Amino acid sequence: MKPAVIPLLAALLVACQTSAYEGNENSPFYPVPAGSTLTLTRHLTIPAEQVAVFLQGGEVVASGGINQYYPHCKFELQRRLDKAQTVQPDSFEITKVVQEIGHSVALDGLQLAGVSVGIGINIGSRGDGASLQTWSTRMTLRSARQPGVFRLSCGQTALPHEGQHVSINEMRKALGDVFTLEVVKKN
Repeated sequence: MKPAVIPLLAALLVACQTSAYEGNENSPFYPVPAGSTLTLTRHLTIPAEQVAVFLQGGEVVASGGINQYYPHCKFELQRRLDKAQTVQPDSFEITKVVQEIGHSVALDGLQLAGVSVGIGINIGSRGDGASLQTWSTRMTLRSARQPGVFRLSCGQTALPHEGQHVSINEMRKALGDVFTLEVVKKN
């Protein structure tokens, strides 16, 4: 098979999977559509010298307290400041959505990592141990009132053969009542 054919086949497979699951908010194959709305329901404080807070199980959790093997989200600002930043309750338009798979392998204590978008095809390679992948959905946010708000990323880590993207309803469970996620319906 010619190398140029493989990306074409992968794109066709993704297109078929997405359309078959479109509208199913329990499916890892149906990403949040651009144009959807994320609403912060209360004030949220980002600590000094940080740009983000993490959410899991409906609560704000310290970054070290996240269980990476379960759905979790990271709400990010554009700039790190030397003082705490408070984000006001607001609605944010989701302008761009990207699903990624981050790869990591351990080699004698050295951590190597990379990111790919879409389907990873690994032909003819062999590994001496299990590697992990982080399945993430990154949503770029926009608000005229709070232009410093940047992104919401939701994901989980798993072995390659066990992993999948976090579904919309799993994102909602991770966000709890701190945020609401309203998905735009396509006609």
